[in-house]
Amino acid sequence: MKIAIFGAGSTGCYLAGQLCLSGFDVSLICRPAMKQTILANNGITISDYQGLLKTVMPQAMITDIEQAPTAYAAFDVIFVTLKCHQVSSIANTLIAITHSNSRIIFMQNGLGSFETIKDALSHCHLLQGITPFNVLQQASGRFHKGTEGVFTFQQNNHTQTIQAAMQAQGFGCDLYQNITPVIYGKLLLNLNNALNAIADLPIKQQLSQRACRCQLAGAMKEWLAVCKAADIKLHQFTKVKPQWLPVILSLPDMLFNLLAKQMLDIDPQARSSMWEDIQAKRKTEIEYINGAVVRLGQQYGVKTPVNSAIVTSIHQLEQSI
Repeated sequence: MKIAIFGAGSTGCYLAGQLCLSGFDVSLICRPAMKQTILANNGITISDYQGLLKTVMPQAMITDIEQAPTAYAAFDVIFVTLKCHQVSSIANTLIAITHSNSRIIFMQNGLGSFETIKDALSHCHLLQGITPFNVLQQASGRFHKGTEGVFTFQQNNHTQTIQAAMQAQGFGCDLYQNITPVIYGKLLLNLNNALNAIADLPIKQQLSQRACRCQLAGAMKEWLAVCKAADIKLHQFTKVKPQWLPVILSLPDMLFNLLAKQMLDIDPQARSSMWEDIQAKRKTEIEYINGAVVRLGQQYGVKTPVNSAIVTSIHQLEQSI
């Protein structure tokens, strides 16, 4: 199985590392700077907060995508790990590097980006997936997983093969026939991405402060209210049901630390991908995360002042860089 990672940033490189270690032929479609970083450090190093540390070199790194069809032919599976706002422009390129039985798996955060491209690829086999954990790029070509969770994909024959190979190497991988509740459930947790960027603190330190947790609880309550109005079902990622998360987050520090040990079992230096984007002076995915809550709230008549304020704050940070 020939696999391509289209948009090899932090998450894409971590996924590439696990796939390479699982025995697949993996090519990265990436920026020249990323290729240089990987070559300079003799491969991709993936690590996690539980002690994993492995280095592997991908089969190929493609920086000129126009050369991909002729130089590397078609791929059996393409994981699209670009940012949400970059997805709509790549339909023709995806068509050029796939064959009739290829699977294209979109791994974007939030809601809305998949809808911008699916019609242009209506004749292709499209799937979705999520990354329910934090990955931060560190020095020396190292990509560090700082929170719990495993790659999660929509189920089909290709992803079943990938799951089996990954699990054989000790990497978790979850599959779901119906991915929609999983994506909506992940959005509930992703609402902290922006707040972490605004706080400019490691996630563990941020969640240790009740004022920060109450902001997150407020954003979550709005998304839960929108889901109730829209009859949207959410997948449960934590030990407690989604509707209980704002309650637990709002508890005083002593009670929260007692009841939410799993929530704080993360790397002390872990930060959100949106924090990383702000630091790198890149456009964020705010409109597809908190902005999606605001848009759906307007559609279903649910007020979302907390998420609206978060969107405004992130746009101000984007304008200041």
